[in-house]
Amino acid sequence: MHYIANKKFSEGSYVVLTGCALYAYVSHYFYIIVVAVAIIRPFKLEFIPALFVEMVLVNGFILVSYALFVSIYIVAFPPDEKKGQAPPEPSVDGDDQEDK
Repeated sequence: MHYIANKKFSEGSYVVLTGCALYAYVSHYFYIIVVAVAIIRPFKLEFIPALFVEMVLVNGFILVSYALFVSIYIVAFPPDEKKGQAPPEPSVDGDDQEDK
């Protein structure tokens, strides 16, 4: 299965696609109503143009708002820099405290 699906091809793309999928599922009805009430009904668009406008704007709103929320989250809770580092090795004499 790893050869055809669910492979991390890019860390940034993987985070956006997996995280944005749940956010899009939760929030898309809100953006559909906002676009329909604010743009489609006042301009009295026909079905095909309204469908195109709805799809493009809703997907755009989802991606932009998700990017905004992720950037705010990264600023508020910066990633831990110590995750990739190896733990310090113990000293030979058994005293694990560093000399100051």
